Amino acid sequence: MTLAGEPKSVREEKERIRIPLKKLKRLEIISKERSTSFLQGHRRSIFRGPGTEYADLREYTEGDDLRFVDWNASSRVPFKLIVRDYEQERNTNVILMMDTSYSMLLGEPTPRIRIAVEAIATLAYTVMNNRDNFGWVSFSDKIHKYVPPRGGKTHLYHVFNEMLKIAPLGRTNIGHAIREIALAQKRRSIIIILTDLHGDLEGAMDGFKVANAKKHEIKLMHIHDPEEFLFPKQPRQVKFQDPETDEIVVVNFSNLLERGKFMFELGLQIKEINEFKRNIRGLNIDVSDAPTTVLTEKLLLTYFGSKRRGLYR
Repeated sequence: MTLAGEPKSVREEKERIRIPLKKLKRLEIISKERSTSFLQGHRRSIFRGPGTEYADLREYTEGDDLRFVDWNASSRVPFKLIVRDYEQERNTNVILMMDTSYSMLLGEPTPRIRIAVEAIATLAYTVMNNRDNFGWVSFSDKIHKYVPPRGGKTHLYHVFNEMLKIAPLGRTNIGHAIREIALAQKRRSIIIILTDLHGDLEGAMDGFKVANAKKHEIKLMHIHDPEEFLFPKQPRQVKFQDPETDEIVVVNFSNLLERGKFMFELGLQIKEINEFKRNIRGLNIDVSDAPTTVLTEKLLLTYFGSKRRGLYR
């Protein structure tokens, strides 16, 4: 797949594979309810400040908000108040890059791919209801689908339709995906990457460096189940499925040697993920844990946190 688009014949074929309207409506209802609930609980802390971009200084006129008085500038002009003038904010481009590798099918009792779809739908609804533009990307070892950022309800339904058609496959390659998407954006954007960090992490840094050089605001969110890296509560014989290769391994936790080998390999995996996170933070990129139990809240707080700082208006 290329970011430039697909041949017309391929697009026409995909247009025939439409998700039933009932499922789209259900996803819209879920996203609307969650968005409304979140905003009611966080409205005071999120919506603080003018919500506009500083433009210039000018003399105070009757009716101006005194909160915008620049007292340092006013002290240099006798008998006059100087206020900060603000420009109307522009729409922000928000792009959610979703890891759709095979490992996203893991999760008990609900696969994390389903939890992710509902959380991302809530984010998309909130972003577009806030009159910003939302884009969506699915990737594993390559980019499978790219929906450029736009606004409006028709676009919202388009995003929902594409998300509901997801069929996880392949291994994760974050570096390639973030590089391609970062280079494709003509405007500085908020790019949120939602991934379980299973797969190839060795070559990912170069992609993040390219995205950083383009001055995008990058957010890496590590989605995981709360007990994903915990030792089983009742040691016994357990079947494990490799999240990326689909290989099934049986571990007898009653056997000290097998248990020790499992714990060692698990420790190496945790170490690799934590080291990768540290390296990403070294690029001044925000990295956060996103347990499936609070994924929706984490996504919305990330979006409003970026908006509140006013970096991409």
